[in-house]
Amino acid sequence: MVDDGDVPDRIVSYRLADGETRHAEAPRSFFIPPRAEREALRPGDYAKLLFEVTNPEPSDPGAERMWVQVLGVSDGGYVGALVNTPRAITTVGLGDRVDFGPQHVIATPGDWPLLGKKAFVSRRCQDLDLRPRYLYREDPDNERDSGWRAMVGDESDDEINNPDNVLLQDLGFLLDRWPDLKPVLQTDPQNGEWFWNDDSETYVQGAPG
Repeated sequence: MVDDGDVPDRIVSYRLADGETRHAEAPRSFFIPPRAEREALRPGDYAKLLFEVTNPEPSDPGAERMWVQVLGVSDGGYVGALVNTPRAITTVGLGDRVDFGPQHVIATPGDWPLLGKKAFVSRRCQDLDLRPRYLYREDPDNERDSGWRAMVGDESDDEINNPDNVLLQDLGFLLDRWPDLKPVLQTDPQNGEWFWNDDSETYVQGAPG
């Protein structure tokens, strides 16, 4: 909490950024959890919010990413308490109340060690923003390798065998971009194949027919 006797030199206010709008504007660089996950928070859970500075000066950050702990669920949103100390913003402090909605949540705790491991990903998935429609897991090559391989699904042998056509990415980055992958990755460390089914709009285990 900000001490009443400690008056800041300048009042620095904030507004909560709409993460859904940010994601829609930059879907390949601003990732947010699936809506269902953002709507299912319960007291005790944590959520990261983007606090935009409304009156920044050149030396100020444009925004601060900070965590809040959910204290309760309100109509269409949450009541939380800030668990970080702002660096620039002066109108909210550690422990202060923050009201927010699912649209403001830009992250939830990611303590899954798997997400820091690497996956081989078709370059076309990244360059053309194409969903990986075929995934498989094999025994990892080393400790950093997750064993996961994510492909567009129509690659030729020549394309796959050319190292310039394959990227090494964190699984966390891949999951941020394609949240539908979560049920697939939760099967880890099971080896197998999964493909995207257009009819069900889900990943289905097994090789495509």
